[in-house]
Amino acid sequence: MTELPVIFNPVADRGRAASRKEELEKELEKLGIKPLFSLTTRPGEATEIARGLVREGAAIVAAAGGDGTLNEVAQALAGTNTALGIIPLGSGNDFLRSLVGDVDLQKALQCLREGKPTPVDVGEANGRFYLNSLGMGIDGQIAEDFIRWKFLRGELGYLWAALYEVARFRPFELRVRSDAGDFTIPGLMVSVMNGSHTGGGFHLAPGASLTDGALNFVAIRHYPRIFRVPILLKVRAGKHLELRGVKTTPVRWVEARTDRPLRVYVDGELLPRTAELSVRVHPGALLVVL
Repeated sequence: MTELPVIFNPVADRGRAASRKEELEKELEKLGIKPLFSLTTRPGEATEIARGLVREGAAIVAAAGGDGTLNEVAQALAGTNTALGIIPLGSGNDFLRSLVGDVDLQKALQCLREGKPTPVDVGEANGRFYLNSLGMGIDGQIAEDFIRWKFLRGELGYLWAALYEVARFRPFELRVRSDAGDFTIPGLMVSVMNGSHTGGGFHLAPGASLTDGALNFVAIRHYPRIFRVPILLKVRAGKHLELRGVKTTPVRWVEARTDRPLRVYVDGELLPRTAELSVRVHPGALLVVL
């Protein structure tokens, strides 16, 4: 039976992941995999555990949790020969959805046995790696609401938080420099996506690829509140790129400045509020078992 280090986040999916550990162990053993569990107890611990496993020469380190757990593990694995295995137990699991098109636990576990390490791109925002999504502005505030309101869960919960911010979020001045050009607009949101989906299924960056050596920049200019709900629904369905107030382009690096500090999220995890954001891509910097 093959041994596999598994960094397990018991508080993923609002704490529901903890009850699935025994089920996960049984399913992995059916596949001939003996999981060597390391349970996390605090933010940042997954990175520390993963760094230790990299030093020990682990070929694969699996992360059992949501996008935030994957993000923490990736901080240690990016730029190394240790591959990331994905066990989706979170609320959103958008990185896996962006990679393979859906979220299926059984398929993901099967991949741990049959898959091969594949290089994927990694983003870096203000010195922190991210795998899938970055948002600043209304989407960063939506992420904060979703995390703070413990009763929210999954795509429906994200949608409720989005409707709340649609009614109250104030626009900001957005100044952008990038390898694709410069501009200034009154902004509602700015995202720099590596994958295609965020917020448990919102199709924010249609056509985005995790292996093209570029990130997808998406900015939506300020709209009056009466127009925001239809725009939100278009974003959810991936039909917003046709709107006149949407700017999107592939970028290798981008710098954004705003007239007030705003909440930023990466892979569903909150970063400190800031008025200055510097983002770049690291092509093929992470091995993922696919």
